[in-house]
Order: sequence, then structure tokens, then C-alpha cells
Amino acid sequence: MKKFTLCLAVCFLFSLGCKQVSPIVKHGQHYQKHNDYISLNKVVELMELDRDTSYVKAILGEGIDMGFDYRYLVDSVGPKGCSIGAVFHINSEGKIDQKWIDEICE
Repeated sequence: MKKFTLCLAVCFLFSLGCKQVSPIVKHGQHYQKHNDYISLNKVVELMELDRDTSYVKAILGEGIDMGFDYRYLVDSVGPKGCSIGAVFHINSEGKIDQKWIDEICE
């Protein structure tokens, strides 16, 4: 697992130096810089299910680790006054099996 994470990190860093940056990396970088809804929503849309959690972290940075999901918040709140964010649910194998972006009222 450590080798895979290291390899993923090296590939991610290498992709930053290339002229052609994939759309998900581009939107992930923008989210990390601005914590905005539009780029986070685009990452949720582009993120394939069954991805390892290390991939999510490579794209979006460190999220809020709830143990059963990772959460990434934006810079605003919804109509109920709760934070808006993306949730990436983690299955028993450590892979993303559900994803959504919405108001998180818990």
C-alpha cells in the first residue's frame, strides 16, 4: 500500500510539471487553492467510483476523515445554515463507493 501511495504521489507531482494537466487534477488544484463549490463539484462529477482513498487525497488534499467517508467543505453554507461539501463514502476495501456534494447537516 505504501508503494502504491508513493507511486501515486510521484505520478501526481510529475503530472503537475507537464503541459497537459488532466481536468480532474486541474479542478482539484483550483479547489485546494480557493475552496470553491464549482471546482469541488467538478471533481465529484469526474471522480470515478472504486478509486482508492489515496487518489482522492492526491486530487483534493487532506479532507475530513470520518473513518467511513472523506469530506471536503466549500467556503459557504446552504439554506439550512449547514456547511456545503462533498462526501466520498469509503467501502470496507478502502475504495470510494458513493459520492455526492450537498449541504451537510450533522
